[in-house]
Amino acid sequence: MFQPASLKLDSPSPVDERLRNKYIIIYFMIITLSFLPVSFFEYFYIRYLWKEDTYWIFFLFIPLNIFINLYILQLGALSFSFLFLTIGKLIHYPKEGVFIRDINDKDYRYWNLRNMIKKWPLFIMATHPFPWLKNRFTLRFFGVKIGKRTICDNCWISSEFVEIQDNVIIGMGSTILSFGIEQDKFIIKKIIIKSDVLIGAKCVLLPGTRIEKKAKLGALSYTGYNSILKEDSIYIGNPAKLKEKGVKENF
Repeated sequence: MFQPASLKLDSPSPVDERLRNKYIIIYFMIITLSFLPVSFFEYFYIRYLWKEDTYWIFFLFIPLNIFINLYILQLGALSFSFLFLTIGKLIHYPKEGVFIRDINDKDYRYWNLRNMIKKWPLFIMATHPFPWLKNRFTLRFFGVKIGKRTICDNCWISSEFVEIQDNVIIGMGSTILSFGIEQDKFIIKKIIIKSDVLIGAKCVLLPGTRIEKKAKLGALSYTGYNSILKEDSIYIGNPAKLKEKGVKENF
């Protein structure tokens, strides 16, 4: 039976425990580097406002200073993680397929490395006062395609091999998984959700799922590996099947 990899709330990008210690230095490097722009900003903020005749301005702007630093930290984390990802892709470019869940397998190993690189910026965006920026900005920054007028702020979306077109609604608590584990196999397969699709709450889309235009997936349903949901049709169940007449819909 197909089993998705871990989806811990504090770990938006799962990493194999066997590789975590090996790549932890890269994780801490990205954290450290992301604080450099904040340090420079604070240096100039203190230097030019911490003066005898401008103390009141210094304290007045502390809330704004904290808010600006949060954005600078996020942009720094994104920028340095993007740099590390670019280097990693030059060494081994991500690709779809079925691979061995073995740390000696290059595709599996580099998938874990990419997740470790993305972990810090994704964590920061998840704790942001405007959480919708996580999906709309950060995931797009990593290459996930999210179209216009798409509602996906309260769902979990893989950070690669996902394409969501325009005017799509994804219900609260739904999960879009472009990766998964089946016994000793590791699977990466792109998920495509075309325009005007409606996905109910707490659905799960497994790797390779393709949902055609105007299709609907009922709440608490999940798709199988490489499932295709036809255009302008309704699917429900576990796994999702074409709705028969007289069956109640739930969205």
